Amino acid sequence: MMPPGNLRRNYAVLAVSIAVAAVFIYAGIDKLRDPLQFADSTAAFAIVPAVFINLLVMGLPPFEIACGVLLLGPWTRRIGALAVAVISVVFFTALASALLRGLTLDCGCFGVGAPSRSRMWLELALDVMLFSGAMFVYLRSITRLPAPAP
Repeated sequence: MMPPGNLRRNYAVLAVSIAVAAVFIYAGIDKLRDPLQFADSTAAFAIVPAVFINLLVMGLPPFEIACGVLLLGPWTRRIGALAVAVISVVFFTALASALLRGLTLDCGCFGVGAPSRSRMWLELALDVMLFSGAMFVYLRSITRLPAPAP
């Protein structure tokens, strides 16, 4: 029988995994709906050379969806969580860079929106929450071997 603490931990990991997966799957699908708009949003950051914009725009949405799907499987959860943590740091860095350079833009994270610095700050906070959730799942999904019998 599993101790109650482990059961609660497993439910918490599952709940956070589902929440983070839902965000990433939604964001990936939303970007696939309008790749031209996502390309414009990506180019507005002025950190990716123009020659790589299309590659990023075509590669990032399937990557986000894959991360979300990986988070849903018990055997792939840690891989998905690590990938989400890494990409969340990249997103955070890109948004922070734009804010520090005084840019006001629509990040393209969740569809088309009016460029807004307040929305950029909210999305920066969301990146921190996604990173935190991914790290929680990554660290709490470590499977422990049973103690050897005496």
